Order: sequence, then C-alpha cells, then structure tokens
Amino acid sequence: MLGSTRRCIGIALLGTLVVAGPAAAVTITYVNPGPADSLLHGGNSNDSSGNTSAHTLSHPMAISRNDTLFGPLPPPGMLPNFDATTYAGFELATDLYAFPGASSRDIGTPFAPSAFRASGSTLQPTGSYAANAYVFSGDTTSTSPTPWTINVDPSGAEVPGTPTDVTVSGVIDGSVSVAGVATADATWTVATVSHGTVMSGSISQTVPGSTAFNDSGVLNFTIPLGTDFQLLLDYDLSATGSGAGASSTSEITLVPGTGPFGAYVFIDAVVPPPPVFAPVTGAKLLMIDKYDAAGKAKVVLVIKDKTVGSISKGPAVSPADLSGYVVLMQESNPLNRAVFDLDAGGWTKNTAAVAKYKNAAAGTGADGARTSIIKPDKIIKLVARNLGDGDAATGDQDDNDMDLSALTTSDAIIAVVHIENADDSSTHRMCARFLAPKIKAIAGGTGLKYLSKTSMLPATCPW
Repeated sequence: MLGSTRRCIGIALLGTLVVAGPAAAVTITYVNPGPADSLLHGGNSNDSSGNTSAHTLSHPMAISRNDTLFGPLPPPGMLPNFDATTYAGFELATDLYAFPGASSRDIGTPFAPSAFRASGSTLQPTGSYAANAYVFSGDTTSTSPTPWTINVDPSGAEVPGTPTDVTVSGVIDGSVSVAGVATADATWTVATVSHGTVMSGSISQTVPGSTAFNDSGVLNFTIPLGTDFQLLLDYDLSATGSGAGASSTSEITLVPGTGPFGAYVFIDAVVPPPPVFAPVTGAKLLMIDKYDAAGKAKVVLVIKDKTVGSISKGPAVSPADLSGYVVLMQESNPLNRAVFDLDAGGWTKNTAAVAKYKNAAAGTGADGARTSIIKPDKIIKLVARNLGDGDAATGDQDDNDMDLSALTTSDAIIAVVHIENADDSSTHRMCARFLAPKIKAIAGGTGLKYLSKTSMLPATCPW
C-alpha cells in the first residue's frame, strides 16, 4: 500500500523540472485526557511483620507539569525497623505541550535518575521484600500504560495533507545488581500503535553481581500533515529478595549527553522537499459516485503530453521493476483525496514504448486501480473501480478516498502519478492540475458525476 512506498528524489528528467525548497519543521503537540503527563508511583516498604505500606504521590508539585520531583524516601539501612525499602517519584519530563511553533519535542525520564529506582534489602536475619518502580504514558488517573496522541500539525504556510516524515528515537541506560538470594529486573518499551517499535527490552539479574544495560532505537514513518499517531512509553523496575544478606537494585542511570536524564525519547517531524517532478497536461478527469444507487464508483484519468521528458517510467527491463501510486487531491483541501496503489505485482508489461498495469480484483472495498497505461512522452491513463483504495461508500471514510460532495466547480484537482523503477532506482513523478469541472447529480439524486477536460501546468506538486 501507499505507506510502504519509498519517496525519494529521482533522477533528473528532461524538460521542465521544478524543485522545492528545503525541508520545513512542523508543530508537534499531544492530547492527554488529564492535566499531567504520566502516572507517578511512590515508594513502598515491607515491615518486619510482613505488612506492606504503599505511598502514591499526590503532592501538587509532584503531579504538575513542571517536572518537579517528590521524594525520595531515605535509602536502605536508614529505617532499621523495616525489612526493605524502595522509592521512586517523578513524572515524565516532556515539552510535547510547549507553546505552538516549529520545533522538535522530547520526553525524558527520570528527571533525576537517583529517584527512579527499585531497591530492597533484608535488614533482619529473616524476611523478604518486593519493590517496584514504574512510569508510563497516560495521565495520573491511569492504572496501566495508555498511549499519548501526538499531533503533527502545520506550522506557518505548511499545507495539511502533505506527506510528513516523522522520526522517533529513544535511548535508555541503567543497571541491575544483586547480593544474596535476590532478583533485580528492568523492562522498557517505547512504541507506536500503528507504525512500529522504537525500542523494547528487558534484563534480569538473579545471581550476585551487577550488570549495566542500555538500549536505543530509531523509528521512521510518514503520515499526512494535520494527522496524529499514538505513542506508548512504559518503564518498569522491580527488586525482590529474601533471607539474611539479600539485597537488589534496579535503577536508571544517566545517559551520556542527555543532561539529567536516564531515558530519553526524541520526536521530530519535517515536511521534506518533494522530489523533482514534471508538470504535465491533463486531458480528462472523470469521477463517478454511484455507491448509493448501484454500489459502485469509477475514475478515469487521462494525461497527454508530448514534451520530451514529460512522461517517463525508466528502463524497459522487467514489469516487476515498476511500482508506484496515483493521488487525486482537492487543492483547497488536500486531505480530501483518492489514493490508488500501483504495486509491483500488478505490472504486466514494461517495454520502451509502453508499461501496463492490471488488477482484475479491483473494486469497492479493495484496491481501486483496474488498469493503467504509461507511454513515455505520450500518455498516462488510469481506470479505477472506486474513489480510492478500500473505498466502498459515499463520503470520506479515511485518508485514501475522495468525497465528491465536497467539491465545487471552483475547485482544482491535483493529479500525481508517482512511478519507481527498481532497475536503476529511479523515481518518476508527473503532476497535472484539472480546472473548471462540470459537477452534476446522477442516479436520481443519490450520486455525483465530476468531469474536467481543462487543465494547466502546476507550479508545485504537493504530494
């Protein structure tokens, strides 16, 4: 599908080319159900009778967004009437909700590593202990990790719907140590709900000694500007032990170069400059919505341009070398668009004169492109059986389908044809701009027909 297609600057094309400016930063914020960033957990300790007492931080300064610590409790050995002690109290330090503006965002934990520690020690000849420290995304009402919604919004003149490259990177450092009959564990996860995992791991120390641990990861993905993604953070430390001389500690230590942080997540999003593209002349754009009356729809796109280098597809070696997509978008609202995948498995011919694509299974609720033909420096034609991949209903259901009812006769439609050729790793990108359409109701007023045979060369190609 479209999300898996690489977007890169292609080889130089003959004819008129347009190159965009440098990449632009966007605004990153987040949505959280409550006023605080994360759940806070305080220390707990087992007294000599085996009773457990727990303290969950509720001090206003501790649960506020100003990254103020509360705690820690006294270190082990300072409370002789207890078998074990542990402490942890802080919030995820984040600037995700800083003032709007084009900048990166970061999440650090803990604000002071010495405060994020699960530590226990048997202070009497007998007894046992169990200590835990954890912090995770969500809010102070959460009882388990819940993802934050990270908004990636326009900054300045950026256009909603423009493909935006998001990078989420993370790093964590820590150590686990054990003496006697004891265990120290640490687990960590930084992941998105839909785009993959940044880093995830665990470590367990069960024999006397100490082991340092560290992990890092980088995740890259592309989403439309003006949309969001879900980010989950979860860090858990535990220490258990029993009997004389038992002690264990699981803690986060400083990550070099991150200031006062023991774990760090960095979020960056930029709108990259679009690849080189060739402006081409559109001959016809027909879109028909008959979902309500007949359960079907149709798109016909025809581009004709005999300018040398205007229409291209790369070397004529193998049909399987070709892949790409077609996007039709409302210029005034780029989020209203039809996206058609042209995957490598559908190309049936690739000669110097013509490339052909065919998908007999195209239809409503599936990939939409039925056939496509590319003749270099002559014509591009696409016939589709819906209004965007997966579309099966009137209106706008997701990022891939076009809502014809949102179009007016003053709207322009940008048509983007993006072809990649694996033989020489080239990218071929053609863009047309359709104007002055005729839009009329059909099927007894339950459907719509859009037809434009007027176009002009676009100055930019937004996708």
